[in-house]
Amino acid sequence: MLVYKDAFTGDEVCSDAMKNLHEEENGLLLVCDSYNISKGGEDYGIEVNNDEDEEGGGGGADNAVEQVNIVVESFGLQPFPISKKDFQVTIKRYSKRVKDYLEKNQPDRVEKFMEGMKSWLPKMLKEFDDYEFYMSKSCDPDAGLIMSKYQGEAVYPTFYYIKDGLVEEKF
Repeated sequence: MLVYKDAFTGDEVCSDAMKNLHEEENGLLLVCDSYNISKGGEDYGIEVNNDEDEEGGGGGADNAVEQVNIVVESFGLQPFPISKKDFQVTIKRYSKRVKDYLEKNQPDRVEKFMEGMKSWLPKMLKEFDDYEFYMSKSCDPDAGLIMSKYQGEAVYPTFYYIKDGLVEEKF
């Protein structure tokens, strides 16, 4: 199993267990589809005592079932509302941080990363209002933003990560 961690916080943000994991934009983006799962409503095998149940007590299953997104729930992602102007400042700062990281750790990726950002960012900004943004669970504003967007008539969003800001770890 492969787990992808933010290179700056170490937070797990994706894994190869996610649906349709692939690269886009010539390897700049790591992309996965999502879906909802049920959270809650677990039955822990404890029988309900009918005497207590009649009096309002009892045990048994937790009846509160909630639908949550698998990617958001699995990796503890936090919604991060951001304006287009603030995003442009943030992505510029993050791109510099990733470039510096690559120069130290993967110098052969620097040029491809910079070219990819120059190509992808204008397209993304044209569709900015279609995106939702998330932070990893540590909520570090200098770490990578995770983006999601509904593609066409999709019921669930597709998630986007800047791949060069991730560290791949094999388990």
